[in-house]
Amino acid sequence: MERNVHFMNMKMSFNGFEILLFDELKSTNAFLHDRISAGIDIDDTVIVARHQTAGKGMANNRWESQRGKNLLFSIALNVSFLKAEEQFKISQAVAIAILNVISLKLIISSNSSNSSNSFIKWPNDIYINSRKLAGMLIQNTISGMMMQMSIIGVGLNVNQMKFSDDIPNPVSMKMLAGIDFDLDLLLKELIINIKTAVESLRTESGKASVDEMYKNNLFRFGQWADYEIDNEIKTLKINGYDKYGRLCLCDKNGHDFVCDIKEIRFIM
Repeated sequence: MERNVHFMNMKMSFNGFEILLFDELKSTNAFLHDRISAGIDIDDTVIVARHQTAGKGMANNRWESQRGKNLLFSIALNVSFLKAEEQFKISQAVAIAILNVISLKLIISSNSSNSSNSFIKWPNDIYINSRKLAGMLIQNTISGMMMQMSIIGVGLNVNQMKFSDDIPNPVSMKMLAGIDFDLDLLLKELIINIKTAVESLRTESGKASVDEMYKNNLFRFGQWADYEIDNEIKTLKINGYDKYGRLCLCDKNGHDFVCDIKEIRFIM
């Protein structure tokens, strides 16, 4: 098990979830992986940390968070009803769930148009205009041709007001709405909505609905913008994504590009 644990602050049950709150962990995702290795059932377990010493996002990006100001959590869900090739659908469902909760919170709290400018930046970052509000790291276990467990790590900027200069484009919910948010209440709403969205993937109609909502909220979908591919800046348009979640784009000459996460950089 992970050694860098100061102490467990709280253990509680909520709506079928077991929630464990820690003062500090290296990584909430890593903690759940350690539990799997120890033979512990992690289905519907939520690990929350007030601070992470080695938090990571996609492509090993560093995730900065001021202690006690934001939400840093991982939720483990049984997804054995999905084929291994359907992993990207989990990413889509979780991104939609988080976007919906955040958008509603911002509408209620600020009576502003901030939420109308919320997007999912491929593959699963949550953006307000061109600023990053949330990110996630989803790690799945597979057995044969089927999924088994999905560990969904989420970092959401909630009440933090200042970020390091080397973090390129962060924003928090407090910066947008001007008020503090209740972290415990927000966590509960998020985990319920995440599980509901993932469970909707049990049916073909649910998968289609998630896919439509994801595409409708995809940042820059159908728009011309600049991207870096193979160390070269190209003006491209996002056409969609394939079943594996790779981003599909084209240039103005009709040339197509299919990119994985490490093969493309958005120029903001």
